[in-house]
Amino acid sequence: MSDVISQIADLIQRRDRFLVASHMNPDGDALGSSLGLALVLESMGKSAVVHNQGPVPALYGFLPAVERIQKDLPSDGYFEVSFVLDCSTPERVGESFRQFGNRGQVVVVDHHPPRHAMEGLHLIRTEAAATAELIYEITEALKVPLPGDAATALYAGLMTDTGSFRFSNTTPRALEVAGRLLAAGADHRRLIEQVYESFPPERFRLLGLALNTLRLLDNGRVAVIWITRPMFQEVGAEDEMTDGFVDIPRSIKGVEVAVLIREREDSECRVNLRSRGRVDVGDVASQFGGGGHPNAAGCTIKGPAPEVEGRLIKAIEEALS
Repeated sequence: MSDVISQIADLIQRRDRFLVASHMNPDGDALGSSLGLALVLESMGKSAVVHNQGPVPALYGFLPAVERIQKDLPSDGYFEVSFVLDCSTPERVGESFRQFGNRGQVVVVDHHPPRHAMEGLHLIRTEAAATAELIYEITEALKVPLPGDAATALYAGLMTDTGSFRFSNTTPRALEVAGRLLAAGADHRRLIEQVYESFPPERFRLLGLALNTLRLLDNGRVAVIWITRPMFQEVGAEDEMTDGFVDIPRSIKGVEVAVLIREREDSECRVNLRSRGRVDVGDVASQFGGGGHPNAAGCTIKGPAPEVEGRLIKAIEEALS
């Protein structure tokens, strides 16, 4: 057990009022880690408020206690400890958290490379498959029984961040933790059904339109797909339905980097990047104010769509050269 995990476990034992926050536009790991930790804290008789500025994707509406996530923080609220999960900067958590003054001791738990991390106690391990894996290690250090619903939430985080244990971040430790979460009561079958087998038909209609935009660049090493605002409107789809789209062009033989560009209403584009390992797309995304992992990253870029694509492709081609 690391010294920092021991410090976090000791802090939890000595305090009673907790805030658990994660980044805006949360994914399965951010939500699963937050809910899992909150449920563990409450099983110990602690008070835990879960905060996310949202929006929470409907895809994860089945997670235990998801209805308790608060979008806003009370101006007169007070916490002894504030956990910040799956990110390390207050900007990623959102304006409500940034303006909230009574955070108490801040504890950052993350598996992304730190960039301008906020002050506080840090448990940041880039070799971890997911933040949920680190939250599980904290529960081990606490030596308390892991509730079944907490195990389900943490398993959701670990499963989604490893692509159902298909991605290269699937380590022996990740599989060991997954096994222990299943033993504690995580419902694997229900998670698979809810996350991967319960899509609305609009998602597939949108995917068809997106795949029609597929272009292979740089001698087939870069694959780009687009989703424009009219495409969303044509099929009645929501932005959250694009989750996983970028992984499809990455599966093309010879492709090193896959790019998904989604037009947004406010003259900006949301970009998802995936790599097979030759290019650090986390580094590429950081050039545009984003971030992530070497093989999975994202950013938001202001400007006309063709200009955004041109800047992105130039950065990727330089990384490939």
